[in-house]
Amino acid sequence: MSRKLLLSSIAVAATAALLGAGVFATYSDTEQSATATITAGTLDLEVGGTATSNDYSVSNAYPGYSTGTANGYVLTNTGTLPGVLHVYLVKDVDNENSLVEPETDVTDLGLGGEIDNFLSITVDGNSFGYGGTTPWVGLETAAIGERVEITSMIWGAPTITIPAGGQYPAPGFELWFGWKISPDADNGIMSDTLGFHVEFELDQV
Repeated sequence: MSRKLLLSSIAVAATAALLGAGVFATYSDTEQSATATITAGTLDLEVGGTATSNDYSVSNAYPGYSTGTANGYVLTNTGTLPGVLHVYLVKDVDNENSLVEPETDVTDLGLGGEIDNFLSITVDGNSFGYGGTTPWVGLETAAIGERVEITSMIWGAPTITIPAGGQYPAPGFELWFGWKISPDADNGIMSDTLGFHVEFELDQV
C-alpha cells in the first residue's frame, strides 16, 4: 500500500471515530435570576402605662387591704411580626419573717408566709372597654419562680394577638392590675412577706 493511500485511510478512520463518538459543536447561553434576599422578621414587646412607674409594694398590710386597680399596663409590639400575648404571675418571695405571739395562737407552722393563702389578683376588664365581672386568682399553690398563666382571665380575650406595630389594649385604655388580701385572713399573716411580679410574653403567631 502506498504511503498516500495509508494516510487517506487513517484520516477516514479518524473522522468515522469522531462521528461515532457524537462530538458536535453546539450553542450555549447562560442567564441568571435577580438576587433573592431573605430578612428575618422581629417580635419586640414593649411595656408601658401608669403601672410601670407605680409601686404596688406596701407595708402594714392587713385583712381586707386592697390596692384597687387604679394603674395599668400598655403593651406594644414594635416588631414586624404579629404575636400572641401570654400574661403570667410569678411568686418571688414567700417568707415567714417571725412568729409573733398572736400567730402562735392560730397554729402558724412557720414553714413559709401565709399571705398567699389569702391574696387575690385582679385584672380589670372594664378598664379597656369590655363589660362583665372582674376575675380573681389565688397564688397559694404556686412555687417560688413558677409562672401562673392568667391570660384567659382577661375578659373577652382568651387569646390576645398583637399585630406588628399594634398595641394592647386599644389606645386610651390600660390593662389594669390590682391585689387584695381577703378579709377572712387571720393572725397567721402577721409579719409575713409575699413578693410577686407580672410577666408578659409575646409568641410568634
